[in-house]
Amino acid sequence: MKNTLLLFFCLLMLSCSVRKKDDSLVLARVNNQVLTVNKLELLLPPESRTDDRLRNFIHEWVDNAVLFDAAVKAGLHRDNKLLDEKDNYFKKLVIGAFLQSNILPDIEITNKQIRDYYDLHANGFRRLRSAAMINHFITDNHSDARLIQTKLLRKNSDDSIDELFKEFGVESKTVKRGRLIKELDNAIFKKSIKSVIGPIKSENGYHVIDVLKRYKSGSRLGMGDVYDEIYQRLLVQRRVKFSNDLIDSLRIKTNVFINTNYN
Repeated sequence: MKNTLLLFFCLLMLSCSVRKKDDSLVLARVNNQVLTVNKLELLLPPESRTDDRLRNFIHEWVDNAVLFDAAVKAGLHRDNKLLDEKDNYFKKLVIGAFLQSNILPDIEITNKQIRDYYDLHANGFRRLRSAAMINHFITDNHSDARLIQTKLLRKNSDDSIDELFKEFGVESKTVKRGRLIKELDNAIFKKSIKSVIGPIKSENGYHVIDVLKRYKSGSRLGMGDVYDEIYQRLLVQRRVKFSNDLIDSLRIKTNVFINTNYN
């Protein structure tokens, strides 16, 4: 629904804008509304396009153009409330673009700032559920799975592990309880405390799990686990501060009046 409203707004803006000659390829037409390649560049960025995405977008454009024509015939394009909403939305877009161009280039989050934030709030970063750091091997051959299990049980050097990594597909990751298929989840978190688990058969093949470390629910998360979250928190804080500072500086230079009842 949100996308439909946005496309409706874009159609309205394009229809109300000063018409410029557009000789680019026509992709669709509904009465006087035309979707060209040039207009597509504004509505659907190239990085978002696939054949299916483009086909669906064009059909959605046609549906909305048909609805827009019907709304115009009903006189809704002259509705004062809708016109005010259109103006307010456009104003927010312009303000957003202004803040984006004046604030973001000046914001830099350093590793030290992230480390300081983590040290100050470390006790607040806790696991909500049990987790485990694992190497996850999967193969469609049971004998290969047994070989992986044997080598993991006998591992005595980094070289032997490197050989396994080269020979078989492996995924190194931290998994949370309840996020894997039931058989693997039970084996890692419920049934045992073994470090090497498997082979376990599933519809995807044979799984062998090398559990490197287990974490209890409520244990503290490492900085690496929350690095991106801290970065986003600091970024939001900096944006708010820079935005407020920018507004204060602009107010000083601008003739602003506020009724004394609301100061």
